[in-house]
Amino acid sequence: MAPATWTCPQDGTENPAAERRCLVCRHPNLPRVVVLRAAATGKEAVLTESVKFGRAVFAHRFADPDAVFAAELQFEIVRDEARVAWVVRPLPGAVNPTCYNGTPIGPAGVELADGGVISVSRSKLRLQVRFKKN
Repeated sequence: MAPATWTCPQDGTENPAAERRCLVCRHPNLPRVVVLRAAATGKEAVLTESVKFGRAVFAHRFADPDAVFAAELQFEIVRDEARVAWVVRPLPGAVNPTCYNGTPIGPAGVELADGGVISVSRSKLRLQVRFKKN
């Protein structure tokens, strides 16, 4: 069960869980770490900043045999302070669509949620999203 509140690391204020920013200082309530786990191999990548993903990452980091379905640069994961969310955005030039939970992603991207799945062409190169607070 999710906590009903979160404590702002900036000023210690207790905030309702639904608030994306501290009610006092406006500090964003964003997980510090995103972990992506490859469904095919179980290998993980730990992200603390924005990263671009493509064929080489799928082939070497995740050792996914379906890496050939990814473009040289397929998508990026961005820590978006304005939206107060981690966002996945497709990169131009990818032949196969980048999807989130089975739905193709538009240019503006989609906010990631704990347990969500990023994939290429709905079913290839599936990466499950997990958040860590620190």
